[in-house]
Amino acid sequence: MPIELISNIASIAIIFTMLYRYLAYKKHLDVIKGLASLQEENQLTQEDIEFIKSNEREYSEKVAKTEANIKISQPILILIAGVLILTFDFQDALIHLNVVVVAFIFMQVDRIHKRNIYGFLNQLKKAVKKEQ
Repeated sequence: MPIELISNIASIAIIFTMLYRYLAYKKHLDVIKGLASLQEENQLTQEDIEFIKSNEREYSEKVAKTEANIKISQPILILIAGVLILTFDFQDALIHLNVVVVAFIFMQVDRIHKRNIYGFLNQLKKAVKKEQ
């Protein structure tokens, strides 16, 4: 199996993973929108409030972990890109750099999604505290 095919398959796998994560993100946003509408109508149950608080803490930790992973991964991706450019001629290196670029985009999109969900949950938590 040629190495170009392997790098293309890896890129496609990352893209499908990104699509799956996007769909999961949309589901989380729908739940949060539902909780926000319940909060506006003052119909949140104690279970809803606990859900908001626990998920806000969870996503706070996820955001911190994602930020740390990106700080570690970016230099590694740059190193991999440099090694690919030095190892292969430029045309072949660009084929393999596709995986590096897609992985970088995946990490950034994942970070944005987690930050957004954390931000929405944090806003809900603050709104609930104001009402109590």
